[in-house]
Amino acid sequence: MLNDFDLGTMSGQGFNVLAPEVETVQVQTEMPARDNDHFFDFEKAKVQSLTLEQLKRTVRENDVENGKPLHGIQHYELIDRLTEVCLELGYQAEIYDMFATNNKDRLTPGVSLYPELEQRYGKRAVEAHSIRRIYTNLRIRNFDTDELTTNLAVSYTQKGIQIGIGRNVKICHNQCMLSAERYIADFSTGNNKGDRIPTADLLGRVKVWLEDLHRIVDEDDLLIEKMKATAMTPAQVLLVIGMLTAARVQHDTEVKRIKVRSVYPLNQAQIGRFTERLLTTQHDEGRITAWDMYNAATDLYKPQTAEQTLILPQNLSFVKFMRQNAII
Repeated sequence: MLNDFDLGTMSGQGFNVLAPEVETVQVQTEMPARDNDHFFDFEKAKVQSLTLEQLKRTVRENDVENGKPLHGIQHYELIDRLTEVCLELGYQAEIYDMFATNNKDRLTPGVSLYPELEQRYGKRAVEAHSIRRIYTNLRIRNFDTDELTTNLAVSYTQKGIQIGIGRNVKICHNQCMLSAERYIADFSTGNNKGDRIPTADLLGRVKVWLEDLHRIVDEDDLLIEKMKATAMTPAQVLLVIGMLTAARVQHDTEVKRIKVRSVYPLNQAQIGRFTERLLTTQHDEGRITAWDMYNAATDLYKPQTAEQTLILPQNLSFVKFMRQNAII
């Protein structure tokens, strides 16, 4: 079956099993068509692209207890402020892409459509929607190469705000987050360093990143080049796939004595797609590098193929996995 793999000797037996976590994945690889005034049916397409101008036209919601915006800032205000901080520091910043994501929770849906507003603005009008889950890639062009750009990844949901920074692969918009220090959030997901930063401090922490962005980009580029130069043996690749599966099982099991609760790198659906990508790379290229492996994972850390609140934590978890097992 694995006719392109010669298992050979298990030279990568020094790997240590990583403690895991994650939720079910929604797989939607294509964005539905939309116009400037209407969204597609969010019951049929859980993830849809939109613009900042459209987001500003949606229904604005405040916390019912204090009358203030959720998390102290509206989602569109957060994007505006992050863009302003970039521009204040002399960076060329723009929205690379933005997605609204629905979810299956009827009590706290990611998107709500109000029939009374549809009567006023039209069927599925932008103004008739309330959007509570937004994922945005904010591109910084100053350090662009032919392959890479730099990106602030921003997730705004009912749970809170998450922000990550790092290089981004242009062709597929794959976010690189190669250090736990490149992630902040105002709520906790597993044991990730950077969790539970007060919401009011998030913009300040982003400014610190931006003031040190030359160093961050240089460090990321060096590590990316190292990953490209690190070839994985077929035995190592198959061992990694097995370890990721074991980590998923340890997270999802009901057997308490083996269960672990940290964010794991990939859930079962993602592991299948990850394996397919690596087998294809091996078939087409005749080799797999650590960079190929990381890109196969980051290609799945997007709103279309991951639970939104876990996109950035899973990325960190995969990098941690690679570091702990001396892959990078």
